[in-house]
Amino acid sequence: MAGTGRGGIHSRQHQEILRLKVCIGIEKFDPKVGGAERYLWDLSHFLAERGHDVAVICMKSAMPLNTSIKVHRVSCMRFPRWARHLCFAIMHYLRARSLRDYVHFSAGNTLYSDVYQPHGGVHRAWFEKDMMRYPDRLIRKFMAIIRMLTLKDMVQRICEWWTFKVAKPEIIAISEMVRRDIIKWFNYPEYRVHIVPNGIDTKRFSPYNAKYRQEVRLRYSIGEDDFVFLFVANNLLLKGLGVLIDACRDLGDLPCRVLVLGGDSYYARMKVKLYGLSGVFVFGGRAEDMERVYPACECLVHPTYYDACSLTVLEALASGIPVITTASNGAAMYIGKGDGLVIPSADPSALSLAMRRLYGSTPRPGLGRVPVFRAHEDVFADVTRIVENYRKEKHTTRRRDGNV
Repeated sequence: MAGTGRGGIHSRQHQEILRLKVCIGIEKFDPKVGGAERYLWDLSHFLAERGHDVAVICMKSAMPLNTSIKVHRVSCMRFPRWARHLCFAIMHYLRARSLRDYVHFSAGNTLYSDVYQPHGGVHRAWFEKDMMRYPDRLIRKFMAIIRMLTLKDMVQRICEWWTFKVAKPEIIAISEMVRRDIIKWFNYPEYRVHIVPNGIDTKRFSPYNAKYRQEVRLRYSIGEDDFVFLFVANNLLLKGLGVLIDACRDLGDLPCRVLVLGGDSYYARMKVKLYGLSGVFVFGGRAEDMERVYPACECLVHPTYYDACSLTVLEALASGIPVITTASNGAAMYIGKGDGLVIPSADPSALSLAMRRLYGSTPRPGLGRVPVFRAHEDVFADVTRIVENYRKEKHTTRRRDGNV
C-alpha cells in the first residue's frame, strides 16, 4: 500500500508538470479588437481545449468560449491612452505576482512576463522607421523629439525597456526581422529568441475564392478587365498609402485601379484629388469578407514603414496573388521568386517601378504559386513547447533550490 501511495504521489506530480498553468496578460481579451488580441484569444482556447489551466488578466473581456478559462479583470483608467497603458501595466504586475505558479505570457504593455511575444514588433525599431514618413531630415528630427516627449511614447518605451532589461523573458518573434531588431536594440541573448511565425487559415484564404471575382468587382464598381492593385490597412499612413499615391503619379499611362480598404483618411482623399487620381483610386471602407476580395484583385501593394509580420501580406499570398511590400515588413521573408517584390520603404520611385514590373505579367488570381503556410494549430503547438520548456526549467530550478 505504501508503494502504491508513493507511486500515486509521483504520478500526480508528473501530471502536474505535464498540465501547464498559463496566465495570459492583455488589456482587452477580445478577438474583435486587433491582431494581438485575436492571437492570445486563440492561444488561450487552444491551451484550454487540451486540458491546460488557463487564466487571463485583462481590463476588459469578451465571454470566453471555453468555460474553464478564468478571467481576472483589473480596474484601470480608460483615458487618456498613456494612463490606461501605465495603469494596466502596474495592475497586471501586481495581480501576476500573486499567481506565481503560472507561466505568464504577454504581447506587450506589461511589466511581468515569463514568455513574451511582441506582436507589434520592437517599439524602438517601429519609431525609427515611422519617422521616415517625414522626408525632410530637419522635420524628421523635430517630430522625433516631439513624439518622444509624449507620455504615450514614454510609457511604451518604459514597458519595453523593463521587459527586455529587467523581466528578461523567453521571447517568441513572429518574424526574422523582429528577432534581429530585438537582438540589435537590446543586445538580447540569441538563444532566448525563438522564431514562431503566425499561421494562416488556408481553408478560408484560398485561390478558390476567385469564383467571387465578379461579385466583388461589381460591389466596388470596378470593371472585369481592370488591373487592380489592392491596399488594405487600418492605419493608412503608417502602412504607406501616401507613398502609394505618390507612386501612382508616375503610372498615368497604365490603365489600372487602386482599391483601398480598411480605414479612411481625409488627407489621403484630398491628395488623390489634388493629383488628379480620383478615377484611379476607389476608397471602399471596411470589408468583412477579405477572403473573397484578395483573389478579385491582381496584386496587393503594402508599402509599409514598419510591420512585424503583416497578416495582410500572408492572407494575400495564401489567396494566390503576388505582393509588393517593403524590407521593413517581417512578412517579406515569405516572398520568393514569383510571389512578388520587396522594395525599400519610403521610396515612391521604387514602388512605381515594382508596380510596372508586375502590371501585365501577373497571372490571373488563383493561378499563381501559393507559398506553404502553417496552420494555427501547428503554430500554437510550437508556442506550447516553448512554454513547457520554460516551465520545466523553472520547476528544475525550484527543486534544486529547495523551494518545492
